[in-house]
Amino acid sequence: MKKIKNFLKINLSYMACFFISVIILIGMVIYVGLPWLIDLYIENTAVEISASTHRVMISMLYSIGVPIFIMLVLAWLLTMNISRGKSFVAKNVTYLRAISVCSVIIAIMVQFFSTFLSSFFPLIITVIFLLLALLTAVFANLFQTAIKYKEENDLTV
Repeated sequence: MKKIKNFLKINLSYMACFFISVIILIGMVIYVGLPWLIDLYIENTAVEISASTHRVMISMLYSIGVPIFIMLVLAWLLTMNISRGKSFVAKNVTYLRAISVCSVIIAIMVQFFSTFLSSFFPLIITVIFLLLALLTAVFANLFQTAIKYKEENDLTV
């Protein structure tokens, strides 16, 4: 039974790393082909967008893509550390805090660009990223506390 639990634990962490790697690769392809994908979307739907709105959409997606890419790389590094058995190390706290900061930056950017677009959708995205920022900040503090307890435990033994 213990071997099965260890096998599932190892495979799940490596599957998470693989999944994040695939998302990063797909995101890079989408990031490069963004203008063509937006044009394809506009042509195949009944949406009519002015030239200024088109420029705002492209600039918004390109500028928000950078912190999202940084977040994905940090999440990949975090899962790699966890899969290697280094869960409670200071680097993971740094990664989680950086993910939290990137989430707040994305929320601010979405709110900024929502002034140029007339939609309710940016408000939902903003709330989601603010919740992500809050959760990752809580997890960073939790990891920091766990590291402190681990260090105290190592000193007493």
